Amino acid sequence: MRGGDQTKTATVNVQLEDYDHVAFDLDGTLVDSEAVVESALRRWAREERISPDHALRMSAARRDVDLVAAITPGLLPEREAARIADYEIQAMRLLQPIQGAAEFYNSIPAERRSIVTSSARVSALARLQAAGLSCPRILIAAEDVSQGKPHPQPYQTLLRMLRITPKRCLVFEDSRTGIEAAIAAGCDCVGIGPNARGHPDTRGWIENFCEASFLADRADPASQNERRAAK
Repeated sequence: MRGGDQTKTATVNVQLEDYDHVAFDLDGTLVDSEAVVESALRRWAREERISPDHALRMSAARRDVDLVAAITPGLLPEREAARIADYEIQAMRLLQPIQGAAEFYNSIPAERRSIVTSSARVSALARLQAAGLSCPRILIAAEDVSQGKPHPQPYQTLLRMLRITPKRCLVFEDSRTGIEAAIAAGCDCVGIGPNARGHPDTRGWIENFCEASFLADRADPASQNERRAAK
């Protein structure tokens, strides 16, 4: 399912056996943190006497350090990003689940899944805890790269750590900047949610993870071996 086809249907069936690893974006993909981010950014913007609406518009799919550098060049980006992250943690009660995300994420063996996010590590860990999702063995956060999405560096960093070729890694992203980062790194990407719909270069599109058809035994090589041995 590619190009125009994905605007007509919201179901994608990807064979996990075609990939060694599955990488997830976090915000908007595994968790709905829009209210958390908005609360934190509006609080920070008001304190800095910046238009909260302007801060929100400029924040789309950006790391907080990049946002601060773009709209308040007189402030220290790292310090302000840490402050925004703290405000997000305080607003974590507003976090909402993505339908089917926890079940799908947990169906992937721990050694075959990771998260690549533009959020600060402390915020990402708080989101995972609030959503009841276990922390992956590899979590690429804002501090781990010098260039955030849509630059491919976040996914290139993951691929180097995994020591796999890009086409062996499947990515789930909810934003166009995230999709562009994954594709620029050479990975196959499935879009999720309304903001990702219609991108011509994705592997497919789903509204939520209830619409992803993945079989557990395809995710687990051990299960495949057991089935072969039984024949």
